[in-house]
Amino acid sequence: MSLDIDKIILHSLRQGGDGQPHADTRSQTLPPDEAVQGLMAELHRIYNGKGGKGFGFFADPEASVAELADGEEAPKQPSPAFRIALEQLLDEQTEFVPFSVTVTQMLVKQLVEHALDEQGVLLFAKYNYVGVDYLLIALLEGKESVTVSEALELRHIQYLDIGKLNLVARIDLTEWKTQPDSRRYITFSKGRIGRKLGDFFMDLLGAREGMDAKVQNKGLLQAVEDYCDSRQLEPTERNDYKKQVFKYCTEQASAGEEIEIKELSAELPGDGDLDFYSFIGQEYELEERFPADRSTLRGLTKFVGSGGGLTLSFEQKLLNSRIFYDPQTDTLTIKGVPPNLKDQLLRQS
Repeated sequence: MSLDIDKIILHSLRQGGDGQPHADTRSQTLPPDEAVQGLMAELHRIYNGKGGKGFGFFADPEASVAELADGEEAPKQPSPAFRIALEQLLDEQTEFVPFSVTVTQMLVKQLVEHALDEQGVLLFAKYNYVGVDYLLIALLEGKESVTVSEALELRHIQYLDIGKLNLVARIDLTEWKTQPDSRRYITFSKGRIGRKLGDFFMDLLGAREGMDAKVQNKGLLQAVEDYCDSRQLEPTERNDYKKQVFKYCTEQASAGEEIEIKELSAELPGDGDLDFYSFIGQEYELEERFPADRSTLRGLTKFVGSGGGLTLSFEQKLLNSRIFYDPQTDTLTIKGVPPNLKDQLLRQS
C-alpha cells in the first residue's frame, strides 16, 4: 500500500469530574514506525470501505448572506475557524502540533454544544495515498480484552477499537486546492446517532453538506430503468442489464472504490450512438463518481417492501414466473413457497 505519513499525533478525550468533556494533549508527533504505519493503513482501508458517509465543503458565509431574499433573516453562519487554522497549517504559518491542539479545543467545545458524550483517543493524521493528500481526524474508542501470556496466564489488555469509527472526518486536501468548487472534498461519518453527528461535523469544520450519496444511487437506478425502457428491452434482457450494473457497483464497493459513471457505461452494451453515459448526460443530475450505497443498489435486482407487519423481498426475475401480482385485487400470488417458510406455515396451520 502506497501510504506515506507526513504527520500524526494522538490526544485524549475524557469526561471530567464536572461531567463535561476534557482533553489531554500530547506535545510531540508520533514517529512513523511500523506500528503507526500499520494503524494508518488499516484506518485508511476501513474508512474507504465505510458506507453511509456524509459529504461536504467549506461554507462561504458571504455567499450565504448574498443568497438571502429581501427581508429574509440570516441563519447562523458556520464558523471559518477550522478552515483558517487548516490554511495556516498548509501555508506553514503554524506547526502540526499546535494546529491539532487548537482543533481539539474546538472539538471539545462542539461536543458540549451538541450534548455528545464521546471519549477516547483523538487521532490527527496528515498523509498521502497514491498522490492524494488527506487530513484525517478520528476518535478511537478504547476497549478492554483478555489475552494469554507466554506462561499461559490470563491478563487484561487495553486496545483501540478501530473497526467502528463512529466519529471520523477526512478532508481531501488535493481536491480542495485543485477543485475549490467541489462539494465533496470533506467526508464524515454519520454514525449511530445520524443527523446529530452530521450537524456536529458541519459546525466543527465550518462546512455545509454537499453531495448526497443515497440520492445519487437512487438517481442511477432511475436512469437504468429509463434507459432499459428507451431500448424497449424484454424482461430477461432488462434483468441481465440491471445485473451487470449491480455487479459493477458492488465490486466497486467491495474494493473501497466509487462508482465511475463513464467506467460503468464502458462495461455495458450500448444502443447505436446512444450509450448509457450519453443517455445520462441528457437529463440526469448525476456526479461523475460517487460511493455505492448497498441498500439502495439492491433495488437493481430485488423487489423489497414492508408495512403492516409484512416484509417481502424477492428477485425481480421471479416476477411473472413464480410470483404474480394482480393490480385489480392488489394480490400477490407465490408459487413454490420456500421450504423453510412452508414448514413454519404447516406447523401453525
